[in-house]
Amino acid sequence: MKKELKVLLVEDSLEDSLLLERELARGGYQLARKQRVETAVDLRQALQDEKWDIILSDYRMPSFDAPGALEVLHQSGQDIPFIIVSGKIGEDLAVAAMKSGANDYLMKGNLARLIPAVERELREAEVRRHHKVTQEAVRRGKAEWEAVFDAVSDLIVITDADGIVSRCNGRVKNYFPGGYEAIIGRRIDEVFFGDAQPEGQVFRFVHSMQSEVDEDITFPNLKGWFNVASYPMRFEGAEGVDRAGIVFIIKDITKRRQVEEEKRTSDRELLTLYAVAFRLQYGQGLDKVMGDLLFQLHNMLQMEFSCIHFCEGPRLRIRASLGISPAFEKAIEVIPKAANWNQLVQTGRPFRGERPDDRFPPKARAAAVGMGVHSWCAVPLKIGPEVMGVMTVGTCSERTFSERDVFLLSSIAGQLAVLIENYNLYDRMKEKAEELFRSKEELRENLQQVKRANEELGRLNTVKNNFIGIASHELKTPITSIMGGVEFLLKYSGIQMTPEQHNIFVSVYEGTVQLRKLVEDLLSISRLETLGTLPVKKPASLIRLCREAHDLFALPLSERRISVRITGDEAEVPVDEGFALLAVKNLLENAIKFTPDGGDVMLSGKALRQEDLGGLAKKVRHFYHGFPKNLQQVGHWYLLQVKDSGIGIPHEELVRIFDKFYGVGDIGHHSSGATAFMSKGSGLGLSIVHGIMDVHKGMVWVESKEGQGSTFSLLFPME
Repeated sequence: MKKELKVLLVEDSLEDSLLLERELARGGYQLARKQRVETAVDLRQALQDEKWDIILSDYRMPSFDAPGALEVLHQSGQDIPFIIVSGKIGEDLAVAAMKSGANDYLMKGNLARLIPAVERELREAEVRRHHKVTQEAVRRGKAEWEAVFDAVSDLIVITDADGIVSRCNGRVKNYFPGGYEAIIGRRIDEVFFGDAQPEGQVFRFVHSMQSEVDEDITFPNLKGWFNVASYPMRFEGAEGVDRAGIVFIIKDITKRRQVEEEKRTSDRELLTLYAVAFRLQYGQGLDKVMGDLLFQLHNMLQMEFSCIHFCEGPRLRIRASLGISPAFEKAIEVIPKAANWNQLVQTGRPFRGERPDDRFPPKARAAAVGMGVHSWCAVPLKIGPEVMGVMTVGTCSERTFSERDVFLLSSIAGQLAVLIENYNLYDRMKEKAEELFRSKEELRENLQQVKRANEELGRLNTVKNNFIGIASHELKTPITSIMGGVEFLLKYSGIQMTPEQHNIFVSVYEGTVQLRKLVEDLLSISRLETLGTLPVKKPASLIRLCREAHDLFALPLSERRISVRITGDEAEVPVDEGFALLAVKNLLENAIKFTPDGGDVMLSGKALRQEDLGGLAKKVRHFYHGFPKNLQQVGHWYLLQVKDSGIGIPHEELVRIFDKFYGVGDIGHHSSGATAFMSKGSGLGLSIVHGIMDVHKGMVWVESKEGQGSTFSLLFPME
């Protein structure tokens, strides 16, 4: 199989070029790419356009020569085998060409050497390329290692077995202004300790190669704490001789030590807080707790005097003290509002000082000087923004109170304030509990009285219903007789009456009709309250019942020219026909009463599914707050509506119109008609409708605006 070869020919003779190509082909090469150039410009362009495997060049051409071609190749930076093939070349020129970079030269008359020379130079070029790649990898690896070595945040120092520093990373500049020159070639113990004796073991035993050393240490020439770890190492030096050394990794642990010190301080403070909290127990009295707290502060924080004041109105009054002189205690027993000390306490911020100053009340200041007070600190006792007192501590030694001391005392004061507030809350809760017990006893007695009153009301209601039933039944017979007699005299007796006599009999008849309606309403109310939820239901068409009710009012409807339309679904609904007809009749009667002459009344009905009820919620919830969630057990309903064009109902009376004996508005506004249908009525009609819907487990509501008529809706369950 032939080997592919990309050859660039620097030759002015086409015949010589073909001769070289034939020779390469005979040597087993397939020219994958070939190009012939004669000038420096063409050669430079060819080197840019293609990566060539080998260059074959004539030595001398009319406008170019081999030395010029070598110069162009060198300028390109490419490593391509360059063989001179010339017809005439002296030995001196050949040697000069080889020194200029030519890989070989041969005579055109002796092309038998061409193939071996090409193969040799291709092999050597491949070796050079591989070596170059390897060297580049080594260089890049060394650069990366040095970058990583310098990027490590710790200071790394390498010494020989005698402790002489041979290398370090770039972190040396952070600790030694002189950089590398400041430590390279010096003993490591001298670098870090100078003339002082090295502390610890890490720099004393640099000759030991047997074990690693790791310790925390400080250096006289550097600030802070450092962790020094040393690791023995062995490596092969020049001429194969084993060499030894030590790697020191020096880490700045100043921040860690500060954190550890902070933790120790915090632990000490937490221990103090724990001891204080242990003393703050609710089982003891408040005065005993405060005394124990001050005693604990003296022991844990080396205090020499302390006291606690509570706010009593605008003043501060002492409640507990320890270590203060009688004179000082008397001077601070009560601190008035105007005192500078009191005003500072009310700001809710701690304050402190050295020596008693003008912030003390005058007498207290003199007494504190007499006690030898040196430094002191006052921290308010507060819950949220509310200040309830102040805790003051002090010492006669040279000690001063730091910010951390103030923080700790504020934490303790916060715990004490919570405890004081809890005691106050406990006292108030105890009072409230006693008051609640008294109220509970009173409530129990009142409930007994209400129970007895309800039983009495129930008895009276039964007596009332019995009386209404009996009275109504007894009244119905004579009323019927009176109505029949008066009607006979007016219509069938033939007696000649004066107009005055006729009007008197008409008035008697109308009054008897109203009285009969009242008796019927009373009987209906009595039935509803007696039967409760026991209607006798059977399927019936509510639209048919509407027509029956309409027929009952044919005369007044005709006289007043009121148009009544009845439309809707004829579906049968399980109802008590008597009650349902009474409800429709009462609503239709109301509509006729409140509708002017010539007005319109419409009765309509339709079946609804459970999901249709959501659209009624806004209207119905004013009367039934749980609607429609209280109806989820029934899937189908029937809605019957009675709509009039009457005077309407004021918004504030919409709910009350279903109460017993409640009448809407002035009697003079009930109708604009001129017939006997002007009566306001007993106020029982709508109450009866409400009761009928209750026993059917249905609902009734009304929509109305003054002057725009009303729409009464009855919702019956169909299951």
